Amino acid sequence: MKSPDSPGTGILSALYGAVRALQLYPAENEVVTRALQEVREQADQILDREGGLSIWFAGNYIFVNDLQVRLDLHDYAALAAFREVFRGHGVGRMEADPKARADDWQSFLMAIAADPAPGQPPLEALRTELGSRSVSSISVGPPSPLFEGSEGEEAVEAARRTYSRSVKVARDMMEGLVLGKAIGARRAERAVLSVVDRVLQEPATMLGMLTLRDFDDHSYVHSVNVSILSVALGDYLGLNREQLFELGFAALFHDIGKVLIPPAVLNKMGWLNDEEWRLVSQHPDFGLLMLFNVEGFEELPYRGMLAVYEHHMKPDLSGYPRVIRRRRQGLFARIIAITEAYDAAISNYSKQFLPCSPDEAVRQLREAETGAYDRVLTRAFVNMMGIFPVATLVILDTGEMGVVVAPNPNVKALSRPLVRIIATAEGERVGDGPIRDLTERDPDSGEYRRSIARSTDPARYGLNVADHVA
Repeated sequence: MKSPDSPGTGILSALYGAVRALQLYPAENEVVTRALQEVREQADQILDREGGLSIWFAGNYIFVNDLQVRLDLHDYAALAAFREVFRGHGVGRMEADPKARADDWQSFLMAIAADPAPGQPPLEALRTELGSRSVSSISVGPPSPLFEGSEGEEAVEAARRTYSRSVKVARDMMEGLVLGKAIGARRAERAVLSVVDRVLQEPATMLGMLTLRDFDDHSYVHSVNVSILSVALGDYLGLNREQLFELGFAALFHDIGKVLIPPAVLNKMGWLNDEEWRLVSQHPDFGLLMLFNVEGFEELPYRGMLAVYEHHMKPDLSGYPRVIRRRRQGLFARIIAITEAYDAAISNYSKQFLPCSPDEAVRQLREAETGAYDRVLTRAFVNMMGIFPVATLVILDTGEMGVVVAPNPNVKALSRPLVRIIATAEGERVGDGPIRDLTERDPDSGEYRRSIARSTDPARYGLNVADHVA
């Protein structure tokens, strides 16, 4: 399956063409009319497909609906000029909703094409002008570092938006399949691309999203978590962006076949009987067949579909579905098996077991029986996550409390991650305090300045550790 091209170039080119036309010709000119028509067509395609249109400018980057637009050399100059037009009005973002009419777009672009009004801040003047033209379906806001990969609340909010959108896409597609609706692949592809780009730009922040508990349906959250973890591990292993896209897609829908299993079985507390287990163990077969019914693929994602079918087989083929002829479990399936097991251990997804801490989940993977998981990939996963994974809440031997924000770059110091201090030894909360490297030693004694005494449950302290990761 090929990674879809960014759809943002079309709307950006259309908007800039309309601005240039309005700067050169009267509003009634045929060139302006054609340019405005192109804007409406491009915008309507996005609004119909996604229910909203947002354009963000961050430094030298442009994002359309949270996805970075990849600029080719032939369109770089025009889109850079378009960005400067918006900057001249103090605009860092614009958003449109499906209510935007043809005259709204014309009024908005005429205001943008004009020089900023003197006597007041340009953004305030633009907003006043839009208000006088009764344009309410298109709004503008100031520049924001939201997508620049900077630390702080902006990076966390960007990750939250990507995460929430991915959960919604997973829910809509899976529920649609249950109802027999024709489900298109495009929305899912865009959601996965957004996850891939976020993981590549802010891996620690996206891994911090695994701790969110803002959603009621744990199955969709589990799917998104497995997609994030799989993309992160794939990136750690050196897969390219297209491969990460295929892997992320397979991971997002690895359990899609479970929508055909009765909820009473899936949500049963405790052990399943033989008949219930037979049903559950068929979900890889169901998932493979269901993906053939998803419409809109440029080409069928055979490697991803195979991963959906194989992710419970185990490297020694002792899992399910059972095989007759010897085969090798695919790379994507072996990655998903590990990331799924990790997320199932730390979350409320499984009804058979209580969730455990991230460090306990890593320990379980390391000590799993031979043949359960690919040992080389498991070692890579542990090296990536660390003994105390990102977003683990820890108590240090100094009495301080901290949140793990990154594994130690030294693979020989996996038990000594980078920790952000959030409470002093006296119990005083310090918000986002300093980040400490636990390999730091006292120069006089040679002893470590800080070590992890134990991990602890964030719920016990009313903490959302995702807020402290970025």
